Amino acid sequence: MMTPLKIIKTIALSATILAVLSCGVGKAQKADTSQHDSYAANDRQPDPRLKADILLVVAHPDDEVLATSYLAREIYDEHKSVAIVYATRGDGGSSEIGPEHGLSLGSIREIEGRQAAASLGIANVWFLTGRDTLSQNVLNSLEHWDHGACLGQLVRLIRLTRPSVIITFLPVFATGENHADHQAAGVLATEAFDLAGDPSVFSEQISPASYSERDLDRTEGLQPWQPEKIYYFNTPTHDDIFAGRGPQYPAKGTSPSRHVTYGMLAAEALAHHRTQGGDHVTRAIENHTLDNSQDSYVQLATMPVQLFFGRSLVPSGVTDDVFAGVVPGGIPFQQPARSPALQDSNPAIKIGDPWNFYQVFLKAHGIGHLANVVTPEITVKVGRVLSIPLIIDNPFDTTIKVDLSVQAPSGWKVTPTAAVSIDPHSRYFIRVQASAPETLLPGWQNFNVSAKSGNQTIGTVPIRVELSSGWVAPQ
Repeated sequence: MMTPLKIIKTIALSATILAVLSCGVGKAQKADTSQHDSYAANDRQPDPRLKADILLVVAHPDDEVLATSYLAREIYDEHKSVAIVYATRGDGGSSEIGPEHGLSLGSIREIEGRQAAASLGIANVWFLTGRDTLSQNVLNSLEHWDHGACLGQLVRLIRLTRPSVIITFLPVFATGENHADHQAAGVLATEAFDLAGDPSVFSEQISPASYSERDLDRTEGLQPWQPEKIYYFNTPTHDDIFAGRGPQYPAKGTSPSRHVTYGMLAAEALAHHRTQGGDHVTRAIENHTLDNSQDSYVQLATMPVQLFFGRSLVPSGVTDDVFAGVVPGGIPFQQPARSPALQDSNPAIKIGDPWNFYQVFLKAHGIGHLANVVTPEITVKVGRVLSIPLIIDNPFDTTIKVDLSVQAPSGWKVTPTAAVSIDPHSRYFIRVQASAPETLLPGWQNFNVSAKSGNQTIGTVPIRVELSSGWVAPQ
């Protein structure tokens, strides 16, 4: 029988043994962690399975059709790798083959997008957390997407895929291209092009990954990556704006490796988007009417891919091949040159957002040559109201009074605007509104809004309007 003193000594000895064992295990864990840290930081290269030559950034599943015939050429005959980023799951609109709507429809369209990509051999497909936004104003889309969050996600994917070339939507407001989500995808891609190589941006992504028990998975261990070139495309409603602005790739050429036209390869991919007209494409393929179909959706697959040259950080001509000048191993980060903002010395009037946003945005990202590709224009449904946003700047030390006058097309009813007083060194925002005719009028409807201060005209803002009898996204 153990005495109380022996029991106390036994407990003390057991505690000492446990402490030693615990200390030894801790040292072993620390040594292993140190080895993991060294291995992660010094020996591992980026995952080669994710490397892409081209990263396509679009807004919705099926948007990729505007570049698919070109992508097929690069994938099958030039042996380039391609990855796709969709900013949304396309949860707006309706389905052509079922009752699904909203988030359920978005889930279906995600699968359709992956199937379409897989038909071209594209395995790496990602979706950002944006929501399908029915608007003509890019700032609405960026607001609903949580702009900063989606930008961070896209920068991460560029650092993962390490593309030489980014292809995306033209970040310019144009009729026919009046879904602001398309433009927002171009805005994000342009911003990410300039930011992904900067180690000071989203730095948590490039901090070495920690393997310690306390900090497990708190940082990501990526590397900065500078894409070399960025190109844009647009829906082909303005055929006159493409000439001389970038390379063009016909869809009717035959792939030497696949023995069908690139348009056929694009159509076969597009057919997977059944909720958005894919069955039309399938019928055209089966009936051998692909090349002469009058269905606008079918025609998208067989149209030439016309690209706008955005920026190149390697030597390349505007109309040179997309991969002209590309350095396979990548290039160092290049800080984008930003032009200083110019201040008006006299009162001035200019068009407001989203057009003013683009004027500022394009210059800030070194693609100011795209600023005048399309003059200010918009689509308005018959019988609805056109709202023209205006900005008036007063750089003077005194208050000024400004009168607005509107030159409008016949049949439009302009809401009168009163004179406005603008404080010194301030900016004034105002909208001119006009009700559209109840019947469809052909051709452009041209407006001019002029501003006068005293007897001096301080500027005129032109905008042209296309009337439509169909569905039109809100301003």
